[in-house]
Amino acid sequence: MKLRTSILAAAAVMLSLTSCLKDQADVFDVPSSQRMQNYLENVRKVLQEPENGWILSYYPAAAYASCYMGVKFEAQQVTAYGQDAPETPVTSGYKLTTDDGAVLSFDTYNSVLHYYATSDASHYQARGGDFEFDIMDVAESRITLRGKRSGNFCYLDKASKPVSEFLVDALKAEENLNIVSFAGEVTGGLVVGFLDAASHTLSIGRKGAETIEMLNARYVVVPTGQEGSAAIHFNEPFTFQGVTFEDFVYTEDPEDSKKGTFTGSGITFQKVVPAGFVPYEDFVGKWELNWYNGSFPVELVALEEGISFKMKGLSTYFEPILGYNGSRGFLTWEYQAIGSAGANTIVLAPWDGEAGYLTWREGVGMEGHAEDNSVEELVVNFTDNGAWETYNCDSWLIWSVTSGGSSAGAYDSWTFTSGSYQLPGPLSLVKIVE
Repeated sequence: MKLRTSILAAAAVMLSLTSCLKDQADVFDVPSSQRMQNYLENVRKVLQEPENGWILSYYPAAAYASCYMGVKFEAQQVTAYGQDAPETPVTSGYKLTTDDGAVLSFDTYNSVLHYYATSDASHYQARGGDFEFDIMDVAESRITLRGKRSGNFCYLDKASKPVSEFLVDALKAEENLNIVSFAGEVTGGLVVGFLDAASHTLSIGRKGAETIEMLNARYVVVPTGQEGSAAIHFNEPFTFQGVTFEDFVYTEDPEDSKKGTFTGSGITFQKVVPAGFVPYEDFVGKWELNWYNGSFPVELVALEEGISFKMKGLSTYFEPILGYNGSRGFLTWEYQAIGSAGANTIVLAPWDGEAGYLTWREGVGMEGHAEDNSVEELVVNFTDNGAWETYNCDSWLIWSVTSGGSSAGAYDSWTFTSGSYQLPGPLSLVKIVE
């Protein structure tokens, strides 16, 4: 009797499970491939709907400025407008496809949409951009994308006016954002912040700890429609000392361009001009490079506007690249590969001349700060940048490194203009005024 009861109970359970499975089959009676296709068709419909198109907030790698692009979609093609030429449309194809989810792909070349994702002679790894994006969320007025290579979030926002007009307004806002640093208080603590216009990165931290505890956030510049005013909007809100920031608005003093307020989340900061700040364009030109045992002329030539320079005259064999810290107005000079010899790589190696040690570690090098930024004949002194924990970079060597990353010794077939593969410091630049 107990056995019969158990069999009947088991049968009841099986009937119950069968009923549940039948209900699930009713819910998912459309194959997953068809559901995805329906979803993509809905995305295509949403993309084509806005009369004025979309504003794409685009975030490439951190070394390059986030920016706006204007895009208008049709059934099979997209027309893009860039900030450099907001009234010049460039049309190409696009595709909605799947790859573990929905993907928006700008699959034919477009000089606007592919600028940050295309390599060239100076950028063999491109500029950290994307042309394929995972579609993370779709709403009527905003579509959230994530770059498949960079992993950065980008956003399509429905344009309230023709995209070319918006881009012109955004360029004007860039001009109005006449600020590189600010200072104030957050929850009772003194803080400082910096804006790097070249990469559109804001850095903020406690006053006195500017080099070790800075929090960084990427932004785009937003038009406010008011003269002398601009706003910045962050890729993602960030929290600092218990306060969450999503936007800042800068308003310049109409009577003094050195003064202005920078306001976010109800906290007002004051504009500050950093001591020793030198604008990018003031570094361009001819200089005298002083080293341990003499000097020779060099020239800094603009390479990536607001980001880097080439130094001509240091050697007849290579031209090193120097960087520019746009938020604080100084030069950076770091380890870099400068050529090859067979399977080995020739590098410009940081050298502690006093201790007798060298390295070929990324990021190690020097900073070049102006003694007095108010004079025409600038003097820039190079000092260690702090990235080499144990030693002090005060000099340079031309060195050879194997494919496995080991030392292959000095490469004395190449020399500096001094006539040696060694360039011992201290090093400095003196601007030549013509």
